[in-house]
Amino acid sequence: MKDFSIDYYILVSVASMGVLQLAATRSGLKGLLVFKSPLVTRIVGAVLPLASIIWFFGSENRNVSDHLGGLSSNEIALTFFVGALTAWVVTVAVSSVVNARADQGAATNAPGIDALRDTTYFRALSLNIRHRSRIWRAQTKQYFSG
Repeated sequence: MKDFSIDYYILVSVASMGVLQLAATRSGLKGLLVFKSPLVTRIVGAVLPLASIIWFFGSENRNVSDHLGGLSSNEIALTFFVGALTAWVVTVAVSSVVNARADQGAATNAPGIDALRDTTYFRALSLNIRHRSRIWRAQTKQYFSG
């Protein structure tokens, strides 16, 4: 793996974490916030993408064609996907640990992503799986009964 692709992976991961924090504060998804304060989260969310871009393009010349040692389009796409996935996994894991105490006893009936307004990702996922496992027979009965 090229140093260039590792640097690009770091850029995408850090910038994506910042964008996820900005989106979570804007949408009121408290279960995805890494910091308790929405103001701190917004500041950090705005600084992370800017700082990663400044670091990436300021550290060395990145305007390199793929046949001169730069990344090909396939490498860029794969690295972007892995970096964004890493940012999502880190955000979900850290926010679930940070907000675990605030989540105790908070049961929500909100479907989908709206559940993250009141609870952490892992708690919302377990509640959703539990709810779906209870009602799956009623939902599928019309397809399998004569």
